[in-house]
Amino acid sequence: MFTMIDPSRSQGRRVGAVALAAMFLLVSASTGWAANPAATTAPQVAPALTEGVVAAQPAELKVANRSIVTLRTGFFGASAADRVEAIEERIGSLVARGGPMEVSTHAIEGGYAVLLDGDLVFRVLDADVDAEVGETAEEAAARAGQRLQQALLEIGEARNTRTIVVAVVTALIATGVLIALLWALARMYRWAARRITDLAEARSARLEQTLGQHVTGQIGLARIAVAPLRLVGVLVGLLAIYEWLGVVLKQFPYTRPWGEALLSNLLDSLGEFLLRAMKALPGLLFVLLIFLVARFVVRVMLAFFASVEQGRITVPWVDDTTARPTGKLLSGIVWLLALVAAYPYIPGSDSQAFKGIGVFVGLMLSIGSSGVVNQAVSGLMLLYTRSFRPGEFVKVGDTEGIVRSIGFLTTQIETLRREHITIPNAVIVANVMRNYSRFKDRDGVKVATTVTIGYDTPWRQVQAMLRLAAERTDDLLKEPPVRILQTALLDHAVEYTILATISEPTLRPLVLDALHANIQDVFNEHGVQIMSPRYEADPVEPKVVPREQWFQAPATPSSESADRNS
Repeated sequence: MFTMIDPSRSQGRRVGAVALAAMFLLVSASTGWAANPAATTAPQVAPALTEGVVAAQPAELKVANRSIVTLRTGFFGASAADRVEAIEERIGSLVARGGPMEVSTHAIEGGYAVLLDGDLVFRVLDADVDAEVGETAEEAAARAGQRLQQALLEIGEARNTRTIVVAVVTALIATGVLIALLWALARMYRWAARRITDLAEARSARLEQTLGQHVTGQIGLARIAVAPLRLVGVLVGLLAIYEWLGVVLKQFPYTRPWGEALLSNLLDSLGEFLLRAMKALPGLLFVLLIFLVARFVVRVMLAFFASVEQGRITVPWVDDTTARPTGKLLSGIVWLLALVAAYPYIPGSDSQAFKGIGVFVGLMLSIGSSGVVNQAVSGLMLLYTRSFRPGEFVKVGDTEGIVRSIGFLTTQIETLRREHITIPNAVIVANVMRNYSRFKDRDGVKVATTVTIGYDTPWRQVQAMLRLAAERTDDLLKEPPVRILQTALLDHAVEYTILATISEPTLRPLVLDALHANIQDVFNEHGVQIMSPRYEADPVEPKVVPREQWFQAPATPSSESADRNS
C-alpha cells in the first residue's frame, strides 16, 4: 500500500533535520549577503548625462536579490550593463556610509532620477521604459524607488540579529506544522484506505462468488478503488510542502523574493485556472446540451429499430434482419455528428496540443483503418444485399454450415461438425457464396452429384440406375421428381448429373452420403463400371464389386444400417 510519508519518529527526525539544515543555510546566505550587499546584486550603472542615448541590450538591476528596474539603453558609449555596474558601486558606497536610507524621485531632462538621502543613485530615462505596454518614465521611476526602498529595509533586517532569530523561530514553527500536517494526512489516508479496501474486498468477494471467477486479476478491486484516494493524498501533500517552502523563504530577507514569487505564482495559477473554468462553462453547458440531444435521438432510434426487429413495426426499407445493424450504424452516425458539433466548444480545442493530438489520431486512423473500413463496407454489402441471413445454410469456399451472426467486420458460421468458424466479410464478398436455404420454402433444397460412365453403357440404362439409386435414398423428396441430365460428353465417358430435392439444407451432407452409396450398389448390381474420376484405357474386366463381396470383413449389414441411421 502506498503511503505519502512515514509518520514514524525516525523519519520525522530526518525531515526536521533537513528543514533545520536548509534554514541555517538560508540564514548563512542572508547574513553573508548583508555584510556585502553589492556583491550579490546585479551590475548597476553610474549616473550618466541625459545626452548621447545609444541602443543597448537590456540589463536588470537587482539589490538584495530583489529586482529594481530594467535599463534598456546606454549613454555615451556605456551600455545598459555598464550603467548597472556603476549603479551597483554607487549603492554599495551609499549603504556603507549609512544614514536614514530614504529614497525619492525627481524629474530631470529626458527622464527621472532616483535619489537616496538626496544623492543621485541612477536615472530612469525615457528610452529605458517599455513603450509597448504603455509604461512611462515617471511610473517606472516611482516603482523602482519603491522596490529600492524595500531592498534597503531588507538589508537592515539582514543585519539585525533579533530579526534573523525571529525568522528562524518562525521557520521552525512552520516546519513543525508541516510535519504535523503530513503526519495527520498519512494517518487519515491509512484510515480511509483501510475502510475502502475492506469495502472493496467484500464487494469483490461477492462478485467473484456470483460469477464463479476472478474479475480483476492480480491487481484486485481494492487497489483500483484506493488509487483515486492515493492521488488526492499526494496532491494535498505536495501543496502543503509548496506552501511551507514559500512561508519559510519569506522569513529571510535574501530569499523573500523567492517566497513571494512562489506564493504569487500559486495564486496566479489558481486564479487563471478558475478564470479559464468560468470562461469554459458556457461551452461545457453547450456540449452537455448536444450530448443530451444526441442521447435522446439515439434512444428513440434504437427503440424504433428494436420494434422493427420484433415485428411490431413494419417498414419497406428495412426488415428484422437488418434492423439491429441499421440502428447501430445510424446511432454511430448521430454520435459522430454530435462530436463534430461539440468539438469547437470543448475547452482547449483551439490549443496547439489539442490540434497535435487530433493530427496524431487522424494519422493513426488513416494508416490502420484501411483494412477495418474494407471489412465494414463488405459487412454492409452483405447485410443490405441480403445475400444470406442468420439461420440459413450456406457454403463459402470450403466452409459449409449455418450462419449464426453477420457483423460489420466478420461473419460467424457453425458447421455440421459443431465448428465455430469466423470469416472476414471481405473474404465472403471476394468468393462465391452458395445459399442453400433461400428457396427452401418455395422449391425445397436442391442436391446434385455427378458420375461418368463409358460410352459402351446405354444412357437409358444409366438414367434408370440413377433413378433407382434415388428411390432407395430415404430423405429425397418424391416431388418434384428426380432429374437426370447428361451434362458433358467427355473423351472416354459421358458425365451424368442427378438433381434431387430435400426438405432441409442441413440434411444435404447426409443425403449425399446415402445417395453416393446407393449409386455404387446399383451400378455394381448391374455390372456397370463407374469411370470417375479418371479413365485412361478399358480394363480387361469391368471394375465392379459383385453382390457377394459387398460385406467383406470387417463390414456387416448391421453396421451399414447403423451408419445410415446415424
